[in-house]
Amino acid sequence: MRHTGPTPTAMRHEDGVEVWDLTGPPTVEALGIDTDGRETLSNAVGAYSSIPERPVRLLLPGGRTVEMAAGEVVFEAADSREEVTDPDTGEVVIPQGRQFWLRVDGVTEEGVDAGVDAFRDALEQTDLPTTKADELRERASSPAATVDTPSTKRIGESVDLPDVQGATASVSSTFGPRPDVLVFQLQFSLDWDPVPIP
Repeated sequence: MRHTGPTPTAMRHEDGVEVWDLTGPPTVEALGIDTDGRETLSNAVGAYSSIPERPVRLLLPGGRTVEMAAGEVVFEAADSREEVTDPDTGEVVIPQGRQFWLRVDGVTEEGVDAGVDAFRDALEQTDLPTTKADELRERASSPAATVDTPSTKRIGESVDLPDVQGATASVSSTFGPRPDVLVFQLQFSLDWDPVPIP
């Protein structure tokens, strides 16, 4: 993806590192999301890609920091003028307001050791327990992990960060079963609670 929107005000560069200050409330200006002049947003995107991956540091609500090599940093925004609920359960499917999401795709690691180590490092950076890294190693080392199945099937582990200041985040690592070598993808996700539509 190639960025086509405005220059994001929440991003700066420090000593060769792309730094995103996500400690404040999300806005299209902060995240560089292209609204294309629309008053109501639907799948509006601010995407920042690179080949090869570059170092990215995320300053998160609540004071946590995640640093990883990333090829994709993708922000999305969508508006809902009204709350949408499930007609059967009454559960809120789409909340009212403007929602923002972030997905960061880290480097691809080949082999169980490299994949698990990258996941463990990301968990340690955010002061999260590393139990899921051990579980990832166990799952990836099982005979079922290398069964020749469709490459669309993914297996992985994910750890949620504590909800802070209206933001929910997670660190995950997934791998695709292949008969030769396992390839792991580290990912960071962040969802903000809806904010009023300007």
